[in-house]
Amino acid sequence: MTRVTVCIPTYSRVQWLGETIASALGQTFTDLVVEVHDDATPDDSVERVVAAFDDPRLTYIRYPENVGIVGNFTRSLLGATTEYVIQLGDDDIAEPTLVEKTVAALDRYPSAGMVHSRFSLIDAEGGVLVADEDWLGTPSPPLEPGSVFIERSMLHGSRVCTSTALIRRSAVPSDGFRQRDHPPFDFVFWLRMAKAWDIAWLDETLCAYRIHQKSFTSGLSDVTDHGYMQAERMMREVHRVKLEQADGRRDWVRLADRGLRTEMVYRVRERTLPDRRFGATFRGLGRAARREPSLLREPTAWALLAGSLVGQRWVDRLKGRA
Repeated sequence: MTRVTVCIPTYSRVQWLGETIASALGQTFTDLVVEVHDDATPDDSVERVVAAFDDPRLTYIRYPENVGIVGNFTRSLLGATTEYVIQLGDDDIAEPTLVEKTVAALDRYPSAGMVHSRFSLIDAEGGVLVADEDWLGTPSPPLEPGSVFIERSMLHGSRVCTSTALIRRSAVPSDGFRQRDHPPFDFVFWLRMAKAWDIAWLDETLCAYRIHQKSFTSGLSDVTDHGYMQAERMMREVHRVKLEQADGRRDWVRLADRGLRTEMVYRVRERTLPDRRFGATFRGLGRAARREPSLLREPTAWALLAGSLVGQRWVDRLKGRA
């Protein structure tokens, strides 16, 4: 029986699809099938891209009804009958050893519901923006207990690049991704999984994640030269689902609240670069504090303000002496 399904959910976006399919079929681990799940694209553009490949492991599935990104991810995931499944973004590129190394990790750790890895960031043309990236917030061991994964996610937000994540099919919640969790539906999915399973981690770059203006994430974030910077609306949506998944635990709620504040400070910091002058920083933090008064007790906000007052050179000197 085939061990892995590589799902590529897509809708009316073929600019990078051929490169994505080629990366899936070019894996060093060959006991897999690749499924392109077309969410009712109104023309035959997706079908034509798939037809250019001659590989019996590749299947094109076109649905008659458009159900949106959450629905398409869910039906492709739940439809997989293999032991493991990965959902590769239709604009991303899997490194040749992605499946081989993630399969080995899940085989090694039977308590892990999923394994994810480092990745690179590339732009629309394929140029490398960041060669080695992760969203962990803090270093992770090869096997992270589910409760620890959730706790760290409460503070740091999404710690998983979905295109690197090989999922144990038996660990998938029966309803898959949920529309009620949109827009951060994948983030909630990992939290729900971690309540029953551990999470494995590979400290290797195994996928190229593409940053561009046509992505789902770009509609909720600002596109920068080093990735996406969440808009405040998305920060608050993430905070909302964190509180729902905290199950009333006060320590997790406090971490979720702190996470919102630090994300807001980070956004002010990024928007005042490169000069980070005191006036602009003060005004930015002031506007943020009017929307989120708890920011006034956030240490990182005061540290940012102090840094803008004395200048980055002095901040660097003080850090060097510490």
